[in-house]
Formats: sequence, structure tokens, C-alpha cells
Amino acid sequence: MPQAALPWWNGRTLHVQHDSLRIGSACVESLAREHGTPLYVYHGAQVTDRVNAMHAALAQHGLPSRIYYALKANRFAPLVALLRSQGDVGIDACSPREIAYALDAGFSPAEISVTASCLSTRDLSYVSQSGCHLNLDTTSAIERYAALQPAERRIGLRVDTGIETGYGVNQKTSYARGKLGMMPEDFDAALLGASAHGLTVDTVHTHLGWGLRASDDALIARAFALVAELAERVPALTTINVGGGLGGRLVADDAPLGLERWAQLVADAFGHLKVTIACEPGTFLVAEAGALVVEVASVWQKRGVQWAGIDANFGTNLYAAHYGLPHEIIAARSPLGDAAHEYSIAGNVNESGDVFARDRALPALDAGDLLVLYPAGAYGSSMSSDHCLRGNFTEVLA
Repeated sequence: MPQAALPWWNGRTLHVQHDSLRIGSACVESLAREHGTPLYVYHGAQVTDRVNAMHAALAQHGLPSRIYYALKANRFAPLVALLRSQGDVGIDACSPREIAYALDAGFSPAEISVTASCLSTRDLSYVSQSGCHLNLDTTSAIERYAALQPAERRIGLRVDTGIETGYGVNQKTSYARGKLGMMPEDFDAALLGASAHGLTVDTVHTHLGWGLRASDDALIARAFALVAELAERVPALTTINVGGGLGGRLVADDAPLGLERWAQLVADAFGHLKVTIACEPGTFLVAEAGALVVEVASVWQKRGVQWAGIDANFGTNLYAAHYGLPHEIIAARSPLGDAAHEYSIAGNVNESGDVFARDRALPALDAGDLLVLYPAGAYGSSMSSDHCLRGNFTEVLA
């Protein structure tokens, strides 16, 4: 088949070899026979390649950097251990249990950055005792945390720039003007308040959105410029934490912001500050390294709609039902076959919203066929539930 005709997803992680769909070097059908379905498969080499690429992109601009992997994206223990083995990757944690998970996985408190929402005093006490660095975004949290701390404990301040960026900008993927981060007009008061309570601010943190797009370029530059202006007011500044946001394609027409362009935007905004650039990638590191393999349980027609029911559900993967985000859906038996039929793909729990796709073009399907949902390495297994006691799935690192 000519290279130009190959689908966008055919690459290092998921690819077709001799008409066989593979993840890395592993055959999808063989993996399904060995482990059963639903099955999350992660390609470790893709993850480590992304780590190295991110370090290289920032180093090219002379920027000291620190990667904190967003644990909420995927906490499969072998995957976390793989990241730990890189030696230059820490953890972005957003709850006391995530801190405990990271510590148990071998990360030291100095390797864990905590950025969390709506922290109770109990939560703050746990973070205080852990010794991890914490980014805060409300006066209440600053005051309560200071009461638990020895003098001169260092913190970060999280800023909401109010500029909307990211994939599909909606309430479930947008970070602007919501509950997360303080508005720029509140920054000076928070900085003074922290100092008055014996806390030293050394970090300015922001997270612009999920799935940054190439079309967001100008908005990202504007948001970073605003953060840089605030950071210049921080006497003890050592770090700018630009959060996460880098993603990839979900479907063929997507145009994500490229890593090199992202690094250039970071350098343009913050290079003059001579600080460490921290980032919190989750999706960028693991999304395209993972796929969800499912089995077609039944095929039927109803009022002119052709349905294919699978042995997974929105408790297995919430992308479609919760976020309204698509997956590429690939027929493992005929990955490059003629997509001459349209199917709506339904999950196996008794909820009307348990639908993965509607009217999706695919080859003819039969019960027992395998489908692959891609990408599925981020915010899949980590957000799973056992609704209707249908939460069973397996994970493997290939």
C-alpha cells in the first residue's frame, strides 16, 4: 500500500505489518488471546522517546528543565516504574494518595511537585508532613498551609491567565476562568500574604489547557507573557512551571501544537528570567503509547442504525461519554480494509450514554472481532470505574 494512503495512526506505536495490527512488536490479536479483553496495551519505547524529546527541545534553547509526570494520566505501576528508571523525571501529584503512590514507587519528596484543587486542612497537613513542594491558588489555602509550616517553607502560586486554549475548548477541557488558579489581579495580594505568613514563593505555575493546538499559538504567547510579567515580581523566583497541555492527534484532522514550537514559545516568554522550566506532561508522554483492545460482543440493526456492542464501557474509558472526545477505532482483523459500513459503537452497561462513537466508518464487523481504540494511554484506566460491576480490564506494558 502506498505510504500516502496509510492512516495517520500508522507509526511507531500502532502500525500494520503484513496485514497484522501491532503495538510495538506485539501482535494485537496475540495479546488479546493471551490476556483477554478489555485490554490496555502500552508501548514503553514511545514513552521514553517522548521524555527524551521533551528534554532535548528545552535544552536546545538553553533552558534548564524538570519534567514532573502527571500521575493522574496513568498510574499503571510498570509504566510509572519505567518513567522512574529514566532518572530525570519526577511526579506531578494532585492528592495525598497520589503523593503516597509516588513515594511508594520510589520517588523522593524532592522529586514530587503537588498542584491540587480545593485542599482541606487535612490534605494540607499531609502535604506538609510529606515535605513535597506545593503550588497554591487561594488565600484560604495559603493561610492554612502557613499555620502548619516551619518558617521559610517554599511554595508556588498557581495562576489562571483567563485565556482559553486547547482541544475543543469546553467546560470539561478548558482551564480558563474556572475553579483552578488565581486570577492575575489577585497575584500581588497572594504574594504579599504568603510572605506575611512566613512562606517564600519560589515558583509561578500555570496550566493553559488540555490538548494545545497549533492554532493556539498566539493565545499561548499572550498567556505566557502575562505569566512572565507576574513572575518578575517574585524576589525568590527559581522556577516557572508551565503545567501540561501538550497532546497529539485523536483523529486525522487534528493539528496539535508541535513540541518544538511549544519549546520556542516557552523560551521566548521565560528565557530572560534564567530560571528552571518545570512542566507536567501526562497526555504527551503516554496517550499515544497506549491502545484499548476490545471485542465485539454483538452486532444488530435498529431503526436503520447498525450497532456494534463491545465488551467495554464508559467505566473502562470515559473519553467519549465524559469529555466528548473521539477515539480512532480500528478493526484489528482488517486494519487497512475498506471502511464501507457505518456502525455506532456501544458499551455494555445499562446507560443510554454508554456510546463510544456514532456512524463510524468501518469494515464489516462480526461478533468476536477485535477493535482497537486509539490513543488510549492517558485518562483511560486511571479514570475507570466499576459501574454495573463491569470494570474489569487488564493492562500490559509491551
